[in-house]
Amino acid sequence: MFKLDRTVHASGKITDFKRESDNYKHMTIEEIGKVFAYLQSVAYNYSLDKPLKMDKTIFSVR
Repeated sequence: MFKLDRTVHASGKITDFKRESDNYKHMTIEEIGKVFAYLQSVAYNYSLDKPLKMDKTIFSVR
C-alpha cells in the first residue's frame, strides 16, 4: 500500500502565511497573474511561451 511521506512537508504557522502574503501586497492583479502563470508552468513542467491546451476532441457532439 502507498504511504505518504510526512517528513517532507511541515505545517506552518499563521505568522508564516502572513509573511508570504506581504510579498504580494504591493503588486497589481496583472503582476500577481504573471507570478501565478510562472508557478503553474514550473509545477506542470511547460514553457511559458507554449502553455498547455485542453484536448477537446473527447467532447465532440454527435
